[in-house]
Amino acid sequence: MHPMHPISATVIRGLGNGRRFGFPTANLQLDMPVDIENGVYAAWVMVEEKRYKGMLYVGTRPSLGLTEKTYEVHLLHFSGNLYGKTLSLEVVQFIRPEQKFESVEALVEQLKKDRELVESI
Repeated sequence: MHPMHPISATVIRGLGNGRRFGFPTANLQLDMPVDIENGVYAAWVMVEEKRYKGMLYVGTRPSLGLTEKTYEVHLLHFSGNLYGKTLSLEVVQFIRPEQKFESVEALVEQLKKDRELVESI
């Protein structure tokens, strides 16, 4: 179950956890609410007319003890500052449901597997 229409969002400041874990993410403020279940998705992300593969996370970050629903995307093969930019995301494939990991190390190991899968899609 995923939206067929592109998701438009503005990049806002997050907590910086993704960067610390080696997976910098763009925290997204959606222009319109989207009915999408929590989990990890492969997505195409348009940034100023360029298209990148992205790993979209929708969820509450239970591994970090947080409860607020967030939308964040890790862009593959991208470097630069996205703050304040508007992105357009196209969800391609559901990868896995949200899960709570026992440690940051376990979370990072899974993120590496997720990234490899997104790369191959």
